[in-house]
Amino acid sequence: MKEILQIHSDTIVLGVVLFLGLLSAVVFAGAVYSRWRINKYENRKVNIRRELSDRLIRYVSGDLNFSGFTSGLSGNMEFPILLELAGELDKSLEGDEESRLKKLLNLPEIRSYYAERFHSPNPLEKAKACLYMARKDVIKKFDLPRIMKLTADEHPMLAYSACLAILKHGNDEQAATAIRNALKNRGLSNQALNDIFVALRERSEQESTSEAEFLMELIHSGCYNQDRRALMIRTLGELGYYESADFLLNEFYALPEKGFNAGVLISLIETLAQFGMTQILDRLRSDFILSDNSDVRLAVARAMENLREEENIPFLKWLMADKGYYVRYYAAKSLSGYSGVDLKDVPVPTMSSEELEEMIGEIETVS
Repeated sequence: MKEILQIHSDTIVLGVVLFLGLLSAVVFAGAVYSRWRINKYENRKVNIRRELSDRLIRYVSGDLNFSGFTSGLSGNMEFPILLELAGELDKSLEGDEESRLKKLLNLPEIRSYYAERFHSPNPLEKAKACLYMARKDVIKKFDLPRIMKLTADEHPMLAYSACLAILKHGNDEQAATAIRNALKNRGLSNQALNDIFVALRERSEQESTSEAEFLMELIHSGCYNQDRRALMIRTLGELGYYESADFLLNEFYALPEKGFNAGVLISLIETLAQFGMTQILDRLRSDFILSDNSDVRLAVARAMENLREEENIPFLKWLMADKGYYVRYYAAKSLSGYSGVDLKDVPVPTMSSEELEEMIGEIETVS
């Protein structure tokens, strides 16, 4: 056997090399073909989106009738793109244009397409169905318990979509449970949670304070991590819940001088400054202006632009010598709004006169 191997060793090596070469060629060809298929699919998707977008705009504006728009529609690719486009247009439409869009989303073929996906084992397909339900004005009530279960799903997109559907069609108790489930989902992004909180605001009456009270309850509960807590604090400001100002002020006072979470502190500073709560200035000037965290010092500098008091001036001048460029910039920007202050006269040992002039020029450009 040994002698046979020695005699035919060159042939065996050549055979192995040829086999490996052939295998590599097959793999390479497969990769090229796969990429070609993907590019073809993506290009087709782009073309369909472009065509559908044009037709949809013509339809909602009344230049194209219902039958003219729906002729030739099929499900696999057009319906998901149509739902995306409808979501992009939805907020800007009203009156007849809004009614035309709703009529389109109630097309039997579209309803059937998403009804099938609601029962799919694929979480992304279920998510598409839930997003569709979130766009509709009315859904079958017996679907709500199943959608509720999906708000606790580990898949972020499915949990997000189900939560939006519950916020549109569920009662207050279901909405509260759905949001709690979403907050526990570690894979859910801050942007997705922002969308959920906006949907919470839209479902309530204009004069209602229930959403603000609900968010304050969630913050106070301590059941969520600090990133989620910071997000909810920021949401109170972004959605203009001024009735939460006293609650947030108490949260601010309760923070320790050291060992605080920077994200939570920054959210409190930004929101309370937005609400005009000058009560925070004493702690900003005595405690947090000395923070080792540059983002905290930056938040202090920006807050002093909204909460103007003469006592802030020496502290802002001190921050203009900060080692962080953006802290220096926003300290200077805040100072520029105070009467009687000329930034050119402020001594800044950490900057040359040319750098200071350049900064002042940038501030004057954006002011």
